[in-house]
Amino acid sequence: MKILAFNEDNLASSLSNKYTTPEQVKIKQHYKYFWKYLSSKELGAKTILIEEGYISRDYLHDYASYYALCFENYDKVCRRVHFFDIKFTKKAFQENLLKTKENAKEFWSHYVGFIVVKPIPVKMIGYSVLKTYSNGENLSDRNFWGLRTYSINLYGTEIKLRSLAFQEQDSVIAACATTAIWSMLNKAAVDFHTILKSPSQITLDADNVSPDGSRLFPNKGLSILQISQAILNSGLVSEIKEADLRTADHPFKVVSNHYLKKIINAYSGIGIPIILVIRVPNGGQHGLHAITVSGFKSLAPQPIAPQKKMSYMSDNIDKIYAHDDQWGPFVRINFDGAHNLITPWTEGHKQKEPTLVKSIVLPIYPKVRISFQDLEVIVAGLDTILTFFFDGVIVADLVWDIKIEYSEKYKKIIKGSGLETSKKIELLTTSLPKYVWITSCHIGEHKLMCFTFDATNINHAMIGLSVISYLPDNIQGELIKFLELNRDSLQYLFKHMASERYYEFLIKELSKK
Repeated sequence: MKILAFNEDNLASSLSNKYTTPEQVKIKQHYKYFWKYLSSKELGAKTILIEEGYISRDYLHDYASYYALCFENYDKVCRRVHFFDIKFTKKAFQENLLKTKENAKEFWSHYVGFIVVKPIPVKMIGYSVLKTYSNGENLSDRNFWGLRTYSINLYGTEIKLRSLAFQEQDSVIAACATTAIWSMLNKAAVDFHTILKSPSQITLDADNVSPDGSRLFPNKGLSILQISQAILNSGLVSEIKEADLRTADHPFKVVSNHYLKKIINAYSGIGIPIILVIRVPNGGQHGLHAITVSGFKSLAPQPIAPQKKMSYMSDNIDKIYAHDDQWGPFVRINFDGAHNLITPWTEGHKQKEPTLVKSIVLPIYPKVRISFQDLEVIVAGLDTILTFFFDGVIVADLVWDIKIEYSEKYKKIIKGSGLETSKKIELLTTSLPKYVWITSCHIGEHKLMCFTFDATNINHAMIGLSVISYLPDNIQGELIKFLELNRDSLQYLFKHMASERYYEFLIKELSKK
């Protein structure tokens, strides 16, 4: 055990190994990112604690798969580097180590996380768990939805930390897509009881075929098909959302920022990190890369003028946070215009070329059968009908928030809501599927209505479950009369096989006492 002050030289030294000197470490993008991240005002690292002889399960699997068979005698044990946001001496640490966890609670609250250093050349950043920006703060606009609670054992003391594990791409065992899947599975393995596998196991799961037919190890990267196969072999299925916008600036289609925000917001409710296949500036071209999104930051909703197209709450997303194995964990990514992203790749590029999104890979539980697109068709019908009703009455546009949730979480929200007792009991005692789509309609910060749909049904069925109205009684009564009076002309505004049933469902739910 060694305790060092947190500074640039000591960080570089603690991340080095016999194959990679501190000077070489300082050249790495990871070092620059970790220094900036750990020294930020929000994490404020002050002390480094070095734990030698650490056994990392992930590295051990990779060691057995590849490194043990090399002529070079690579070690199978790692170093684990811990960070604290207070200064202390070795004596003070030992005193707290001997105390009960309860008596040393204040000391351990200053734990920031750890980085595992693998005993291999250059690509040595292994399994790492660090605090997020918002830990310990009341920042309602930041939503790190892709986190889990890690139990970290340090010399007999268990420390709990909410985060998402990160590691650097090992180009021998795992390329960027493998590492992105590995980070995603770190959360999914807890919530969905999928199998948490090492990078080498994930690479082998990718159908045992490399994109160009060559060997899997050393690994050159995974195709979209292989990413989906690896996810399937871990117990989940994939929804692939491809580029939807052709731009004049580039010879290829890209995913628009409007669509990207809609999808990330919609699927954030179930908490599985989302994989983005991005085009990063690389010289005069854009190379393909994969990252794992686990959070976003939103601006406060504001009333907006009526629009011809549907308005979405997701447009308030200001930035996203992603694990980029070439930089570090929780990298801030900003939106720029209709389709550009500002990432570290952009900031480090001479001409500041933007980063672009090629594909969105959504790992989901197999029982979720209704996609965002399936539901958006129904919501578009609701938007048109309500817009007709409110025409000339309200001066702001209707804004829609569409999100898939666990029904248990939905019921907790209902329990703590301001609804009448009878309505609460009705909703709480109603049997629901495990996954539900929750769609709410807003004007500025005011919620008008909330619709619940079955996420496990078939898309041509009427999947509506309930409607909650926050409208004053007199306005709600007028809405029911309007719907009944205009049934023949409005019911087919639902562009769906069950349009008539959706229309009757809306009237029935609003008419409940």
